[in-house]
Amino acid sequence: MFDALLRMQLGPIIERLAQMEAQLEDLYRRADSFCRIGVCEEVDAASHTCKVRHGDLLTPAIHFFNPSAGAQTETRIPSVGEQCLLLNYAGGEGGTQSVALFGLNSSQFPPVSRVATLTRRLYQDGTQSDYDDATHLFNWRNGPTTVTGSREQVVAQVGAASLVLTADSIALQLGATGLRLDAGGVHLSGPVVDHQGRVISSA
Repeated sequence: MFDALLRMQLGPIIERLAQMEAQLEDLYRRADSFCRIGVCEEVDAASHTCKVRHGDLLTPAIHFFNPSAGAQTETRIPSVGEQCLLLNYAGGEGGTQSVALFGLNSSQFPPVSRVATLTRRLYQDGTQSDYDDATHLFNWRNGPTTVTGSREQVVAQVGAASLVLTADSIALQLGATGLRLDAGGVHLSGPVVDHQGRVISSA
């Protein structure tokens, strides 16, 4: 009789504990799938979505973060094979309510700068832009064309042609022919100076 009375009194408590255990297991499962590392497997730039593989699972088409998306907007489409942090904001298992935060380096896409003061952007065609806030030096390179800028001067190089801008002069040079503008006037150099078809140089 005592056992029956005890079971009758403890029955609701045991049932509630079982419910709480099931709820905790569900919460643990949801928390486990909230943040995961994934790899981009497919991109649809037109719809601004991607599919991300995480473990044996593949998400449906989901949205991905951009550097900014407000009055100032910047768009960057992720690359296939790029790592991301998959945020499952709804905690479900289908992945439909997930977003991908890209920018995690991997062996396929290693960091392009290991200098704390250097910000570098490398495009897939080889074009590169750098700014070092310790030296105040900006560099931009696209094939044979380079632009280097500091607080003192800007140098642009396109093949054999160069342009140098400083606070007090402008110099343009192509091989042996050059033009320099400064407070003293216009200075020309080279084998020939032609003005409207008339050679005015001493050569």
